[in-house]
Amino acid sequence: MTSVHGYFPPKTATGASALIPSPPWHYSGDLLTIEYRTDPARVRELLPEPLEPAAEDPGAVALIWADWQSCATGGRELLDPVLSQYKETFAVVRCAYRGRTYSRCVYIWVDKDFAIARGLHQGYPKKLGSIHQTRPHPYGPAPRIEAGARFGATLAAADRRLAQAVVTLREPSETGGFVNGHPMAHHRWLPSIENGKG
Repeated sequence: MTSVHGYFPPKTATGASALIPSPPWHYSGDLLTIEYRTDPARVRELLPEPLEPAAEDPGAVALIWADWQSCATGGRELLDPVLSQYKETFAVVRCAYRGRTYSRCVYIWVDKDFAIARGLHQGYPKKLGSIHQTRPHPYGPAPRIEAGARFGATLAAADRRLAQAVVTLREPSETGGFVNGHPMAHHRWLPSIENGKG
């Protein structure tokens, strides 16, 4: 009997067809983060037990656009960019578990199949979407990372515009993100294939 290999399906004799390679995975990219406040009760609706709303500022939300380049150890994918580049937009809230504050991704859209598979494996609720954002560049008409620079971003899924943003930079931030700056609290759910088994 032939044995099959690969970190993630489809598994084959060589393992070369696997949708995602073995971790660890490494990322670099450009992120546009917009933090805002909403009704804390709406955030609470998105937190499964045993998670609770964060004690401090429970209505804080971050909507983040990211233009990623990623690879496994060794960086093989970097020389075949279709296997390493993808974009995503995700909504993050703050929550608490056993008295500690965590970040939790409650919605996320990506534009590549390998990013969906990797995310579901990690506990991110990834779906397919169309994501675009202005890229900074040191030459030409593209904006630089400097005061006055303007950046736009859009998200669509199932042929519907879900979010858009325009940001004008004012000054460097002295801190990282308030919402997405904590360890992530995720669940990995996989319903039973048998009827009635949950």
